[in-house]
Amino acid sequence: MKTINVAVIGFGFMGKTHTYGYQTIPLFYEPDFQVRLAAVCASRYQNALAAKERYGFAHAAHDLDEILSLPDIDVIDICTPNALHTEAILKALDAKKHIYCEKPVACGPQETARILAHPHLNSVTTQTVFNNRFTPSAKLAKEFMQQERLGRILSFRAHMIMPSNVGAQKPMRWRNSRQAAGGGVLYDLGAHVMDMLTWLAGPVASVYTKNQTAYATRPDENGRPVPVDTDDASYSVVTLSNGAVGTAEASKLATGTNTDLYIEIHGEKGALKLDFMDPNWLYFYDAQDPHPGYKKIETVQKYPAGTDFPPARHPMGWIRAHADCLYEFLHAVSENRPATPSLQDGLYVQKVLDAMYQSAQENKEIHL
Repeated sequence: MKTINVAVIGFGFMGKTHTYGYQTIPLFYEPDFQVRLAAVCASRYQNALAAKERYGFAHAAHDLDEILSLPDIDVIDICTPNALHTEAILKALDAKKHIYCEKPVACGPQETARILAHPHLNSVTTQTVFNNRFTPSAKLAKEFMQQERLGRILSFRAHMIMPSNVGAQKPMRWRNSRQAAGGGVLYDLGAHVMDMLTWLAGPVASVYTKNQTAYATRPDENGRPVPVDTDDASYSVVTLSNGAVGTAEASKLATGTNTDLYIEIHGEKGALKLDFMDPNWLYFYDAQDPHPGYKKIETVQKYPAGTDFPPARHPMGWIRAHADCLYEFLHAVSENRPATPSLQDGLYVQKVLDAMYQSAQENKEIHL
């Protein structure tokens, strides 16, 4: 059985999430490969040592350079703050390692161009972590779109909203700093919104965006006010290449929500709704049905045959889709083939997000 040696760089919330995936994949899928947690590094070496002891990594490293010096690394899994992604990607490509990278892939057009120009980009397997594609309800929605069940797409609305930046006394974190995050909520949540929208409904023709920063300062770890230079919310009118027009919103100012991702698409022949707070169903409207109304289609954990743990009838959870996203990548690595969504797919979303930032800055519609 083939062994895939994985190194995780960055070990905060997403590092733990990916490690959960590596540890549970043998239970969910019984694959014809095995995963070895070969190395881990974190912002502090003590955190890497703790991850090694708790989760079974073979080696705790001080940094990515030390990891790349090891003889048996196949995959670099990038879970660092956004502004560190590009450097890690380029070093991993230099070393011809497979790459699994959190979104956003890059920060700005120059970084996007550097990655796309790398000579090894197409010679390794890469994947962007757009985990929301990997719920059964989203996969069924994609099937309906490919079958043109909605007909010509006319309009849509999409948002990912949460309350995590509500309150001026919420402490300053790396996501509130452009130096670490590269951008604000548009990079953090907007990447998911625009990936799902473009994956289902098609590429973007133009965007017109207004961004919002609710609080000019936040307290640092010592309680002193420091400037906030990222957006808390972003609102866009989006025109797709197929002529459909709709809205896209990303916000951390949505009091009363949790982590609400919602996609609604309307066509001449039908419509669909994806509500990730209600992930066990796809809502589909067939305009040609003699008794019209939204049909609530059961999806629960109906993954393909051979993935019967847990049984499909059990309700869907957020972290399960992360495991399926990771499995698709590792399966591609084991078969030495491209994965989807690739880094190139992630960089397309990045192009859209950067056009949105340009639109907000220049207060005009930007055509892609």
